[in-house]
Amino acid sequence: MGMDVGVNVAGPCSQRVLTLTRSWPGVTVHRADCGTGAALVFSGCQVAHLHEGDEAELLLGERSAARLGPLLAGSGRAWVDGGTVRLRLGGESDVRTLLSLLSLAIKSCAEGGCRGNAPWCRIGRGAAVR
Repeated sequence: MGMDVGVNVAGPCSQRVLTLTRSWPGVTVHRADCGTGAALVFSGCQVAHLHEGDEAELLLGERSAARLGPLLAGSGRAWVDGGTVRLRLGGESDVRTLLSLLSLAIKSCAEGGCRGNAPWCRIGRGAAVR
């Protein structure tokens, strides 16, 4: 059951992500399990969280995150933590990056890489902001 959580995602880039993914097959929007913002859900798995301040976190899986980590870290706008990636959204290029990463997160989920809906994001784990 999806819900309209647009009021919980204040940033314009996060709103753009929600608008662009609205038509993606199998992707729905729910309240994020961590309690902050919106979650993009595929096959029952929260694959991305959109938090306040135009910050996103994606569950990519260990293999994809390790492979993309050096490239993402070089951007200065993304941080890899295990199988997750945190991304600050500051413009259209960041939105495009997030959509590409979201495709990988969905693929990982479809291949069984989903860890369920336990809070996997930085906020859900109580991890400090870098």
